[in-house]
Amino acid sequence: MDYRKFKPDKRWMITETAKIVCMSILVGYLFFGKLLFSLFVLPLGYYLWKRDGRIFLTERKKRLAVEFKDMITSLSGNLNAGCSLETAFYKAYRDLMKSGIGYRYITDELKIIINGIECNKRVEELLSDFALRSDVGDIKDFAKLISTTKIYGGNMVGVIRQTVSNLSEKYMVEEEIETVISAKKLEGKIMLMMPFLIVLYMKLTNKGYMNVIYESTLGNIVMAAGFLIVMAAGAAIDKIVKIEV
Repeated sequence: MDYRKFKPDKRWMITETAKIVCMSILVGYLFFGKLLFSLFVLPLGYYLWKRDGRIFLTERKKRLAVEFKDMITSLSGNLNAGCSLETAFYKAYRDLMKSGIGYRYITDELKIIINGIECNKRVEELLSDFALRSDVGDIKDFAKLISTTKIYGGNMVGVIRQTVSNLSEKYMVEEEIETVISAKKLEGKIMLMMPFLIVLYMKLTNKGYMNVIYESTLGNIVMAAGFLIVMAAGAAIDKIVKIEV
């Protein structure tokens, strides 16, 4: 799997298409008063499609990084027990399979590494290929460390142990940051929903006032500008709450 590329499956495509169509109908009904305007809003769904694709890639990489941390933790334990690096990968795969957690990605990657070892490929080459496909900084750094240690010599056990320690601290900080900003993310979603709710409230309680807006050119321009501002605010919120460690 190339984690840098997004290849949506049929289920994701159906769900995303339904989301875009529903949002277009909602915007056409609330902001322009006519479902026909949904056809003009529909092309903006391309932005939503690309945005959700980027979110999917980011979440997949995060999941892979967490699973990778568990893998090298097991790898470090096996090396401390006196196993060679190649044997440690075998045992790490067995440990993860027995854990019952249900790893989605790392066990498949371990299979590739193990198969490569059985075909007499070097571990550092297999890790470099994995790092390139993963596009995860921690995995790239780990592959470089293993390659450097193999070439120039060094304490392999110590290197991996230190890597495990650094990753544990990093993910602890990330969890703390996620806890802090989770409330802000919720506030951002509520703020984005408020314009829709306000327009819906006015449409239900004062139809005459809203009809004046819908039936005039200036009103349509103002509502279109308001919708674009909401879209821009959503993009700004996504950037603000995106914090990388």
